[in-house]
Amino acid sequence: MTRKRRRMMVEAAAAVTVTAVLPEDLMIEILARVRVSNPLQLRCVCKRWKSLVVDPQFVKKHLQKSFSDITDLVSKAMEDMNAFQLQLNYAPALAEQQEDEEEGEEGEEEEEEEEEEDPHSLVNELAQLDNMLVVVRSLKGSLETIKVDVQAIKERVKCLQSFLQIYLKTRVSSSSSFSSSPSSSSPSSSSSSSSSNSHTM
Repeated sequence: MTRKRRRMMVEAAAAVTVTAVLPEDLMIEILARVRVSNPLQLRCVCKRWKSLVVDPQFVKKHLQKSFSDITDLVSKAMEDMNAFQLQLNYAPALAEQQEDEEEGEEGEEEEEEEEEEDPHSLVNELAQLDNMLVVVRSLKGSLETIKVDVQAIKERVKCLQSFLQIYLKTRVSSSSSFSSSPSSSSPSSSSSSSSSNSHTM
């Protein structure tokens, strides 16, 4: 056996040993301390990940974190919507200002006797169009930001709904199995009592 092959076997054995050192209970304890927005992502890590769903401390911590994150996302969305509203209020004022300037320029042109267009007025009109394009781009960017905020809120709420569904389903199944366990032992006890009675007779 070559030295390289021996080293590879030692490394493989060490990797197996490290994996075997982590039992399921320890992995559950580690996963319970991980701050994730969606606990369903833990399914690929540990087979007993569902035990986290019924753990009161984990459920309480996850609900608090979810509500806090959703509140922060809603606050950010409201701030972006308020900024968008200010932009909407600014856009009509800018348009009215440009209309007043155009009316003033038209009045001055009527007083003039020249029939040819003034190159300076064309430059002013182009500048006004550029300003309007800047406002439109700004409004579009604000709408995209609000869209991203709303999508983030929807995804966070969806993750919370999935978690609560699994939590309720697991709680119901565990409670039903617990309630059915005493009834399953009753037939055996009754049969044992009947057999004892038959022996006495």
